[in-house]
Amino acid sequence: MRSKIFVVKLKDIIRTAVFALLGVAIIAAVIVFIFGGRGKYKEGTYTSGIILHGSPVEIEVKVSKNAIESISLGDMGETQEVFYPTFNSCFDELAASVIENQSTDIEINKDYEVAEGILLNAVDNALAQAKK
Repeated sequence: MRSKIFVVKLKDIIRTAVFALLGVAIIAAVIVFIFGGRGKYKEGTYTSGIILHGSPVEIEVKVSKNAIESISLGDMGETQEVFYPTFNSCFDELAASVIENQSTDIEINKDYEVAEGILLNAVDNALAQAKK
């Protein structure tokens, strides 16, 4: 049986150790960035108001640390419902789209362009309050 001799240079060992540590640090940073650490929002419920026919209506946005949980439209008075009939009909669709996409950067329905624009602006204002 013959003996084999392996020659390993100290420079190669140090270089390998440095690259291994650098790789572990990068993987740890990616894991913290994706799964942990800071969230996008401060948890809570945030409101933003809009004025319809001289009376305020509140948009309520509930967020968790990393997600938009729910969006609700405050009670509209009879006068507001008469003058703005599209608000109630487009709000549910709009809220579902924002929650599904986790963003207000969604395609606006051409049938409700003005109403959705006003509602999205109010949701954006509430989310701005929630951002860290």
